[in-house]
Amino acid sequence: MRQMITEAVGRFVKDYEERPGIATRWGEPIVGFCDAKSSAVENLKQAVSLNHLMPQDLLADASVVVVYYLPFAKVIAETNREGTAASPEWARAYSETNELFAELNVHLVELIERNGGKAKLPGPAAGFSGDLLISNWSHRHFAVLAGLGTFGVNNMLITRMGCCGRVSSFAASIPVEPDVPLREELCLYKQKGTCGKCFERCPAGALSPDGFDRQRCFAVCMENEAVYPGCDVCGKCGVGVPCTFFGRLKNNSFGCLRKSEIKILKTVLYK
Repeated sequence: MRQMITEAVGRFVKDYEERPGIATRWGEPIVGFCDAKSSAVENLKQAVSLNHLMPQDLLADASVVVVYYLPFAKVIAETNREGTAASPEWARAYSETNELFAELNVHLVELIERNGGKAKLPGPAAGFSGDLLISNWSHRHFAVLAGLGTFGVNNMLITRMGCCGRVSSFAASIPVEPDVPLREELCLYKQKGTCGKCFERCPAGALSPDGFDRQRCFAVCMENEAVYPGCDVCGKCGVGVPCTFFGRLKNNSFGCLRKSEIKILKTVLYK
């Protein structure tokens, strides 16, 4: 079942890129499975919100949360490096990825059910709260618990492929051994107090050593949404930084890191 789902995600993405009118290009997806019954999942009520849904709220006998991360192609990131407003290509990638997720998730649920399992997608109750500026179903938190990555000080999910991408998830009851969270920290600032380049990249000043200002971040996203309807995005803190791309990408580049920082990342990523 694990291999079937992983291969299905990869095939779907490649086929989706070939559709007429699709401009976005994505890298190789990574897939993980979060233990739906773990105490760490229960703790999301405290870590995220008291309204955060549990996998069992979607599917009574959920055993895992299926999570997959889809990195953008490097060319998408490059378009969003300059200026303070999101690039048209970045906004389009956001929109087209949302459309891809909607179709792919339905495809995966049907695939699982055809093979004797159960699966359920997050519904409207899992949506974004405009008052609290948080989601009642955090794909990123499930991704961390599924071992796909760790949170950076830029509040982004940093995976072994970097942080320039999107993540989706849903509940399932399938015979798959759950993954465990990474022991390694992938954010250099959290590791050793070095880097912090995302602080400089944020046009809203929402990132600092003192934490993340959700209101400032959201204000900039809404400015971009006014230009690109339906795309409340920014992404500046996730591009032009060392954690944008790394891991298994070809022509790997660690940007302007010091040698000591490069050594730290290579120890984590290539061990």
